Amino acid sequence: MTSLPFKENTEMQLGVEIEVQLIDRKTKDLTPTGRAILQSLSSNPDAKHIKSELFQSMLEIDTPISKNAHDASASLRSSMNLMQDAADKYGTDIMMAGTHPFANYTESLLTPHTRYFNLVDRNQWITRRLQIYGLHVHIGMRNGDHAIAMNNALCHYLPLILALSASSPYWNAQDTGLASSRITFFESTPTGGHPYLLNSWRDFEELIERLTYSKSITSLKDLWWDIRPNTDYGTIEIRIADCPPTIKETEALVALIHSLAVFIDEELKSGRLFHPPPEWILRENKWRASRYGVKCALIQNQDGKTSSFADSWYTLKETLKPIYQRFSYEVQFDFLSSLVTKGPSYVRQRRHGQDLKHVVNHLIQENHDDHPHWD
Repeated sequence: MTSLPFKENTEMQLGVEIEVQLIDRKTKDLTPTGRAILQSLSSNPDAKHIKSELFQSMLEIDTPISKNAHDASASLRSSMNLMQDAADKYGTDIMMAGTHPFANYTESLLTPHTRYFNLVDRNQWITRRLQIYGLHVHIGMRNGDHAIAMNNALCHYLPLILALSASSPYWNAQDTGLASSRITFFESTPTGGHPYLLNSWRDFEELIERLTYSKSITSLKDLWWDIRPNTDYGTIEIRIADCPPTIKETEALVALIHSLAVFIDEELKSGRLFHPPPEWILRENKWRASRYGVKCALIQNQDGKTSSFADSWYTLKETLKPIYQRFSYEVQFDFLSSLVTKGPSYVRQRRHGQDLKHVVNHLIQENHDDHPHWD
């Protein structure tokens, strides 16, 4: 068996990526101005963290390696300001959410790139529907086995992250009835959805060898799991979250993920083992979070005992208190509690009913103000 090299990190540092939407200022629909915006920024060295994505009506912002959520959000804000200044020249606004409320995915233009063409060639309609937008958070791992142990432990908390980030209630001009419709699209991809649950890095290497040999994947990028190891960066990449409408919400979610990772790592060092949740619980809790958001009841054990999302959140918040205080994340955790009580983006969007252009205006304004509009 061929070994799979894993870049080792001595510190649990962060990297963050957000996928943002480009909106026509007049029609409020998606607009394919991504390549023009990138071209206008090509000579600006400060814009190196703004990149193309699958469709021309979206762009990605990533961060340099960051020590904490504060540093990551500062980088995101800087890039967002540059992007918006450039977008203004093309009558384009910037919006963040898991989906666009009414855009027709059949009208989206692919970014000309061999990988994207190959994805469409293989997965056809399934790939063309991926007009969806997420938040991805990388956490540095010491080695491959550390990554698998962290992967298994974090699986228990993915439904909490999904519910707090849920921002995709509308799709193709319809209310889906879900808090996060975005996450369901990955379930239709042959290598998407919740991860295969493995016990060691050797198990992962064997899996990748079989998937590659059978031509199920061509690279690790084809694993569109909710959480996955990234060998190039030496990280665990948490991919389950919808893209939140504001950098403020993004920073809070990154603070949560960072605190969880540090907590789990310290527990692992003390000898605690985190077995992955049984698959039926993993699937059911993910479904409940995507359907009901912060109003779901989460399954706690194999007997089927449940607790409210709010109870689960406040229990976790108390557990993580020594960690988040260490990183000065008190404001971010209190803000997450506000999302639990007042509502994440899916709640705020639905207050505008079926006037979907008003929903778009609402999301654009939240991004501009960098603060949720609950009223």
